[in-house]
Amino acid sequence: MKYCFIINPASGKKTTKDGLEERIREVCVKRGVEADIYFTACRGDAREYVRNYVIDASNEVRFYACGGDGTLCECISGLMERNTRDNVSVGVIPVGTGNDFVRCFGGAQGFLDISAQLDATPMEIDVIKCNDDYAVNMINVGFDCQVVVKTAEMKKKSFIPSKFAYIAGLILTLIKKPGAVFRSASDKNENRTLKLLLATFANGKYCGGGFYSNPNSRLDDGVINALFVDDISRIRFLSIVGRYKSGTHLDGKNDDIFSENDSSDFELEFDGPTNISIDGEIVTADRIKLTCLNRVARFLVPKGICYANGIEA
Repeated sequence: MKYCFIINPASGKKTTKDGLEERIREVCVKRGVEADIYFTACRGDAREYVRNYVIDASNEVRFYACGGDGTLCECISGLMERNTRDNVSVGVIPVGTGNDFVRCFGGAQGFLDISAQLDATPMEIDVIKCNDDYAVNMINVGFDCQVVVKTAEMKKKSFIPSKFAYIAGLILTLIKKPGAVFRSASDKNENRTLKLLLATFANGKYCGGGFYSNPNSRLDDGVINALFVDDISRIRFLSIVGRYKSGTHLDGKNDDIFSENDSSDFELEFDGPTNISIDGEIVTADRIKLTCLNRVARFLVPKGICYANGIEA
């Protein structure tokens, strides 16, 4: 078996990655494991590295994305671009900023144990295809997407702690309160025009560094869990944002604001080029087709960790 650790030096804060390479090498030597360590040079590099590596992979290979959700997404995307995937698995060592995907398994802590990662068990999970890209966690449009754009700007400011970057981005975005207007069609609903504050199309459950946006989503059920949020006022938004963060917003008390729709596919058409957040990375499109690919990727769950169904330990 081959182990490949792909470290994104631009992901998260430097302090979260200090000594990571040394820890990986120390554990692998102690366990007698052959491991490659690769540092990405730019956006898209992890995707290309996995895609090219898999071409010649005759034995089982385990890739570990050492970064955030974007790095994991790139590694999964590289894997999805190859027809032969049976002997390849992808895991994550969450040293990014938000690390939302691993919250479905109780949080980041258990994923930082290198020895437990070497003993991981593959779990078959869904992947969302978005035009020519792929998402493992979530796709956001509207207000949430613009928050991602602002959050990226906040992360670059040394005086703002990384854990507060999303909150700062949210507040700044709220000043302009951009929304989303698009025509939507799915396998369960005919074409309709929606004017919303935001929409999430989820495989995972969390976004924005811990907002429990899609509590009813699952990683292996073959459907995309969509959440639509009406275009409400700033005051109304502030009154419900705490419930949106905690995951209690779907308890029936705010059905005039929140609505869900599970479907295996969605088609969205915008009036012009629009920002789309794919696992925290921004692309621009005027039309997107989303398709749930059921259990097509093998995700590495470290020893001692289980799929927590959104309940954090």
